Amino acid sequence: MIDSYFIPFFGKTYITNIDFDKIREFNDWRVAKIGREPKASTLNTHNSAFNKVYAEAVSRGFISQAKVPVLANKGEEGTRRPAFGMEDYRTMIRKLPSWIASGKKGKSENMRALLRDYVLILANTGMRHGTEAQNLRWRHVNVFTEDDLEYVEFYLHGKTKPHDSIGRAGTVTYLKRIHARTNAIKHIPFDVMIKQKLDLPVFCLPDGTVTEHLRQTFKAFLKANGLLKCPKTGQDRTLYSLRHTYATFALINDGMDVHVLAKQMGTSIGMIERHYSHLTARMKKTMLTGKRYDLSPEAYAAQLASNSGA
Repeated sequence: MIDSYFIPFFGKTYITNIDFDKIREFNDWRVAKIGREPKASTLNTHNSAFNKVYAEAVSRGFISQAKVPVLANKGEEGTRRPAFGMEDYRTMIRKLPSWIASGKKGKSENMRALLRDYVLILANTGMRHGTEAQNLRWRHVNVFTEDDLEYVEFYLHGKTKPHDSIGRAGTVTYLKRIHARTNAIKHIPFDVMIKQKLDLPVFCLPDGTVTEHLRQTFKAFLKANGLLKCPKTGQDRTLYSLRHTYATFALINDGMDVHVLAKQMGTSIGMIERHYSHLTARMKKTMLTGKRYDLSPEAYAAQLASNSGA
């Protein structure tokens, strides 16, 4: 925010010379730069960065705390982001194999096969489409076993600071399919290849090339199968919708704590709370309907186990 907005506008202006009129000029300039009124979440980020600048100025004695302006946030709340409900998600996963088979042999079929595994990995990790997925290399993938259970861990970096993410059960299967199609490594046993920490892209076509057309391919698939529009938001679903689907399922079906989810997705607790606060009632549905108190402890535990496996 400082590099992209504050420095380009304020330049060498002394912080003591930034008054109400100057901030109002900045707000008008920012609207022109963005091309629209910024959302509340954007203004929160800008104001936070602004406050850090002022805190540094106060600590250095350039300005007194009494002179620090109170920054308002009158931006519109962001609209709910499109995701997949459980029924639409299951329909999507069920239709992907036949859609692959109906494609032309060669690059089209290879693109569709890659898209299927790309979709499944994003939906089972919360990984960001584009940034984190594009940067993912095989050396960033770690498969390990504990208590006879197999886990896959990803080292992700892109939009935010690097973080580790654990994939849901089944994610290894999708990675193995990509490995089996990639000419440069398919002759190496999967377990051996993982240990070699190869600096090769995970999401690639059989010849090793990284495609930039998965977004368009996904849109074509959704459109062909009547899944493009999110019925709740009215917006078109995109590959980024898979990240929101992961968060929704984690909160509602798994009962995942927001602190854990924030770490898993490489974002802040505040961001999770802002974007998924509408799920609160669904997350507490058992308690709110009184069912929790109608069950014995054993039956309630069984119900929780059933919900987690959905």
